[in-house]
Amino acid sequence: METILNSDCTEGLIDMDDNSVDLCLIDPPYFDYKSGHRKDKDSKLSKGIVQQSREDQIRVIRECIRILKPDRAFFVFTNWENIYWMQEPFQSFFQNMIIWDKGNWTAGNLSGSFGNQYEVILLGAKGKGWKYSGKRLSDIWAIPRMGTNRVHTTEKPVALYSEIIENCTQPGAFIVDPYLGSGASVEAAMRLGRHIMGYEIDKEYYDVIVNRVANVRKELSNAS
Repeated sequence: METILNSDCTEGLIDMDDNSVDLCLIDPPYFDYKSGHRKDKDSKLSKGIVQQSREDQIRVIRECIRILKPDRAFFVFTNWENIYWMQEPFQSFFQNMIIWDKGNWTAGNLSGSFGNQYEVILLGAKGKGWKYSGKRLSDIWAIPRMGTNRVHTTEKPVALYSEIIENCTQPGAFIVDPYLGSGASVEAAMRLGRHIMGYEIDKEYYDVIVNRVANVRKELSNAS
């Protein structure tokens, strides 16, 4: 079951029950992103993304911890610049800092800093009894980033979400994603037999996700 909501997660999460979710995937707009896409200036990919305030990011993480069942995990996607202020309120929950090696460099200061080819994923757990499923993984994940064939400016690969979902939940688990973006997490959950609910405030991206869900559902139905 997939529930996709075209609404603001900061308002929607507060209505959810305590201790009702098996996994939270939290990928906020954590920096002002200026797109390098120039093929079509009117394309959604050519538009930037405005960073969400620190206060709202912290509020969403708090709500996600509240709705998590005891002994369940949550993941926060961020970058090295945000770790210091994000760790302070949630230090007691964090278990790992995963380095996602995307396989190529970003732009930036070409002469004053080394090429950055990773993002940070913070693993947190509610309670002391959470355990991963399957084999133990390294804290460095080499998963290629999305190339030019993407629908969202900061789209993450399905393989990245699949790695998390497979190692942190069982089939039938209930997942919440407050920032759906391209809907990659939804596709991963569907293919792995998990239930997911998510929010996307942008109507254009919401429509993209709805179409993606329909296509995956059709594909899975034809394969069964």
